Amino acid sequence: MRSTIICAIIACVIGFVAVYANLTLRGNGELGSDSINDEKPQKLHGERLRAFIFHKTPKALPAFEFKDEFGKTRTLQDWSGKVVLLNLWATWCAPCREEMPSLDNLKKHFGHENFDVLAISMDRGGLSKPKKFYDEKRLKNLELYIDPTTKLMFKLKAVGLPATLLIDQEGRELGRLPGPAQWDSQRGIEIIKSVLTPKN
Repeated sequence: MRSTIICAIIACVIGFVAVYANLTLRGNGELGSDSINDEKPQKLHGERLRAFIFHKTPKALPAFEFKDEFGKTRTLQDWSGKVVLLNLWATWCAPCREEMPSLDNLKKHFGHENFDVLAISMDRGGLSKPKKFYDEKRLKNLELYIDPTTKLMFKLKAVGLPATLLIDQEGRELGRLPGPAQWDSQRGIEIIKSVLTPKN
């Protein structure tokens, strides 16, 4: 009886790993020619951004705090007047690690006084791991931010990591995308421009 239970548990674990791997691979494709990042091939695809969900009306966000690399407490109000692409990530999250260079490149080519990319780490234990990752990947455009409570993803109702929210100049959520994407792709640029460009 005991051996039967052990075998069943092992079978369940193997099945879970197989399903996870299948879903992960299915979500990745070859990078098309729509990316502004041509330094090396990427697994993520700009078409993934077609799953981005715009809300019918902007949604109010709860107040929240996080820390910058100097330990200073920051809030979303510090970006008041800007459109913000808010990304929640962690170094232990493989899709997050894959996505981060595209966010860094998006800010490099498209960040300005009216738009910013805000990546907040959910890592425990401070900024040492995120900083090491930034150095390894040579991320030079994204500032380092962290939620020391690691509860921000729950407060923002993110179903997992990475999670990316598009926020307007008044601090309201315009839409979001669960999961990774090639944010420096043409589709990513179009999403940002659609918010920055005044509508007649």
